[in-house]
Amino acid sequence: MVIRTLVILIILVIMSAFFSAAETAFTSANRIRLKSRAEGGSVKAQRALAILERYDKTLTTILIGNNIVNIITSSLATVMFISLIGDNGTLVSTITVTFVVLIFGEILPKTLSKLYAEDFACAVSGIMRVLMILLTPLSAVFILLQKLVTRLFGGKKGQVSMTEQELLQMIDEIEDEGVLEEQESDLVRSALEFDETLVSAVITPRVNVAAAEVNIGVDEMRELFLTEGYSRIPLYEKTVDHIVGIVKHKDFFEHLVSGENFYVRDLMQETMFVPGLMKISDVLRKMQKSKMHLAVVVDQYGGTEGIVTIEDIMEELVGEIWDENDEITAPVRFVGENVFETSGEVSQSDFNRYFEDRFEIDSDSNTVGGWIYELFGRIPKAGESITTDDFRITVESLDELRVGKLRFEIIAKDEENGDAPAKNDKDGVK
Repeated sequence: MVIRTLVILIILVIMSAFFSAAETAFTSANRIRLKSRAEGGSVKAQRALAILERYDKTLTTILIGNNIVNIITSSLATVMFISLIGDNGTLVSTITVTFVVLIFGEILPKTLSKLYAEDFACAVSGIMRVLMILLTPLSAVFILLQKLVTRLFGGKKGQVSMTEQELLQMIDEIEDEGVLEEQESDLVRSALEFDETLVSAVITPRVNVAAAEVNIGVDEMRELFLTEGYSRIPLYEKTVDHIVGIVKHKDFFEHLVSGENFYVRDLMQETMFVPGLMKISDVLRKMQKSKMHLAVVVDQYGGTEGIVTIEDIMEELVGEIWDENDEITAPVRFVGENVFETSGEVSQSDFNRYFEDRFEIDSDSNTVGGWIYELFGRIPKAGESITTDDFRITVESLDELRVGKLRFEIIAKDEENGDAPAKNDKDGVK
């Protein structure tokens, strides 16, 4: 009698382990991996996915089964121990069953199942489908109660399975685990941020645009192409705020070599105009549809804010793209230990990308120079300095009203410094 009861108890503990492992497996299983297996022809993976689609019923079935098994285990063990040792059997039974079920029915199976969640979910999918059918009457009652309680407490509907921030954190984790290489994870992050970037953040600003007056002579245009090295140059009437078209390097020199007499404006092609607040993903699609490589970015007043090219947009996704005519320069240049120089024209994104997670500019401006304006609250003078949490910054030169060269001294974290962040040095000398 005792031996038979003991065998039944062992079977019940195994069943408890099964339900515990199944709960962890279906909770932890990666749907993407299961979909990949299912698409590869795995029938078990297809069953596991179908079970996951009915997760509420699956979990309810598992909990019902697990609780039934544990209650029977506790009852049988109590009867057995009372028959063996008398009145103290209840206490001994409680201690023994708690220990055995906790270790062999909960902790160990759940630990192992979490390590091989997809494999275990596929392995038990057939048994789970049968149990879900057999326990449907009971699970239906509990699911109804669950819905009533959820509605009573105002449960949320239509929640997304994962937010963009959670996805970024997951990318960081799988990169740390070695699943993704650094360049692969950087590309994924860039793709996620790509749709949020405005075109005004990637433009060549108006003051740096190489443009020509629409009635420019052929010789002057030739010199401009040779000097600037661009494949396309905008043409304007009266001011750069009124760009009327672009001239392609290829078209111009084909006519020049042919020896024909021509006017530069006759080679002019239409250009595209986009607002600065337009997202670069939308601009890229528009440029692809129109087969344009360059677009003029206009501000809210209709004036020219700058120009943007397909290359500028793609660099936000894959990083800098250099051709044989580009002068390769780093956004910053170290001139000493913890001391570097940069230009006010360097974009905020290039600066942050260079220092990765060590330093980061968080500004409404697109350039380092714009950030400096924000720190000072005015146009600084050459030689003036300002202190932030991370840097002592000195404006070494100005180009008219634009910030030119900047000198950054990195502040050591353990350095005793009584200056408040973003504090002007009145005498302009450090």
